[in-house]
Amino acid sequence: MAVRLFVPHPVGMANNGDAQRLFCQINADAGSAPRATAKWMFVRLVYPVAYHLPNCPSYPTTQLIQVGLTSWIHRHVLGMSGALDIRELIVEYCLLVGLVMAAAAWLLNSARPPTRIAVLVALFLVLSEATFADYAGSPYSEVAAHLGLLVLAVAGVAAVCAGRYSRAAFLVAWAAAVYAVGAKNETVTLAIPLGLLLGSRRFEAGRLRGRFGARLVPALCVLSLAATAGWSLASESRDDQHVNFANEMTMTIMPMSGNPGQVAVDLGLPRSFGRYSGSNWWSPQTVVHDPLFHHYQSRFTQPVLVRYLAEHPVMAARIASGGATSYLDFRNPVLGTYPIDSGYAQESQECRDCLLMDVSHAMRWAGFPGILLYWTACAAGAIWLLRTSRPTTRRRGFALVTLTLLACTLLQYATAVYGEGNEVTKHLSVALLAASLAPVWIAAGATQERSRPTPEPDIPQPRPALAARLLAGRAAGQGESA
Repeated sequence: MAVRLFVPHPVGMANNGDAQRLFCQINADAGSAPRATAKWMFVRLVYPVAYHLPNCPSYPTTQLIQVGLTSWIHRHVLGMSGALDIRELIVEYCLLVGLVMAAAAWLLNSARPPTRIAVLVALFLVLSEATFADYAGSPYSEVAAHLGLLVLAVAGVAAVCAGRYSRAAFLVAWAAAVYAVGAKNETVTLAIPLGLLLGSRRFEAGRLRGRFGARLVPALCVLSLAATAGWSLASESRDDQHVNFANEMTMTIMPMSGNPGQVAVDLGLPRSFGRYSGSNWWSPQTVVHDPLFHHYQSRFTQPVLVRYLAEHPVMAARIASGGATSYLDFRNPVLGTYPIDSGYAQESQECRDCLLMDVSHAMRWAGFPGILLYWTACAAGAIWLLRTSRPTTRRRGFALVTLTLLACTLLQYATAVYGEGNEVTKHLSVALLAASLAPVWIAAGATQERSRPTPEPDIPQPRPALAARLLAGRAAGQGESA
């Protein structure tokens, strides 16, 4: 993975303007672009120190744990200048991938070597896909959800199994789930499938046994996921809510409708707002610059949007179907992935491993029905594993984790297409990663031993001759008694 991400040049993802809200919290200046280029054209590797940065929001994300620790090591252990070198985050991703691959290899130790190697190669191709691997060298909090799902994918299987490491695996999966849910506001929906997976387990240790004792730790796990989701939502700024609402209205709903003005009316806004159809929050002519905006900005909230979609199910279905285009694009097409001194043109994107993206592009003709067919096939594979496995086996673990990944995909798809109309493909990265891991986990589960029906115990039958003598003796005894 280090060779893939560093040779011949480091690769990552350029800043679209969101880096400042994360890096300002570690006193790193991400507001300016490298040299005189636009932010989104080249990857910035080194971020200088800048104290007391203006307009530094309290951006809620668990990614701050990794970034903060890395910055502290960068300055106080390595003694290097600047606040952070993005290549240090890439090294950490490489190490985590090594641990995930090692754990997956251990889970597959009962498979034949050729099959085992094939599944591990497939897993590595997913982890090295440009759509996911480039997040390692980026200033985006989606990477926290990526890392959390990767760790949970292997730790979750081990937590389901009955063995000496199941309790430790559960604790690791618990931490990974919290880390993923708290990545950003959009990932709070992950709390539902992750909570169902871990909350349905039994955790027996010491006095924590029996019907209620073994459920205590899983219950605490579910509560922590709910608390993390609540913290993330409660910390979302009012400005972010306005931006997300406006972009969904002007970039998704209005262009899909034949009457943008009526959409504005149905949302409780002036009909004149319909003229902003197709614009985004940062356009020169946008709704935020309208003189009437401040009179109606209180309606720019998610509950209003949810109510509108519930009252217009046809439009909701069209939005869900229209999201297939962004889903099958598989990768944000405008963010550069090379540093400025690498010799590549502005906004150039690396493609050292774009296998999954190429397959996705080849399937564009299938649209949303093709996506539904893929999800259904993965669900059928997971259910087959479930029906052919026994509880607390690795085959059952792969089945349950696959179903969890599919649930994550569905919820994140809905969150991305309904929650924000801008950069939908970028916001679908968590859903795409979960969907890409699902078939690999089905293949891994298929390598495990299938359950066999328990045979009925053989009851020895008396031989006919012996049975006849026994009956005759019993009859003679009854005659003598009489």
